[in-house]
Amino acid sequence: MNRAMSSLLVILAAFVATPCMGFAPMHNAGRMIASVPPTLNNQVVLGASPLDAMDFVTNNGAVDVDALVASSSVLLSETEAWVQPLSMVLGPFLNFFSFAMLCRIVLSWYPTANVNEVPFNIIVWPTEPLLRLLKGSVPPAFGVDITPVVWLGLFSFMSEILLGQQGLLTMKMKYGI
Repeated sequence: MNRAMSSLLVILAAFVATPCMGFAPMHNAGRMIASVPPTLNNQVVLGASPLDAMDFVTNNGAVDVDALVASSSVLLSETEAWVQPLSMVLGPFLNFFSFAMLCRIVLSWYPTANVNEVPFNIIVWPTEPLLRLLKGSVPPAFGVDITPVVWLGLFSFMSEILLGQQGLLTMKMKYGI
């Protein structure tokens, strides 16, 4: 196995091992709900701990829907139909292209690597049209093409602004603003 392949495998392992923040909003991270149904009165329930859910269980074991709906810490706001699907598509898209640009940065360190071989072409083919868009307008820094760095920064910025913990789509899903 050559050095370029081993470097890409190390980056892939580090990327897979870290939790991905871009897929869904994080609320009460690491806590899960066990006894509350996923929807009540056409509103989506956020994940919370079983202790939080116990506040809404009556003496006979039924869930007190009115108390659950009144609690803003457990409930997602009703939003337009396009917000959830857009965030479900944008999250993986932005994460894949961020990872692909990071791999392109590492791949640029090995100019002799054949980019038409199987492990490299999966990263090169989707990113090459994007890199061609900026190659003429972003000058090389110290003789190095920095367009993958620009795209990586752009994808990371868009992911954080739209899907981060205080991102626009996340706030729209949580609070309806």
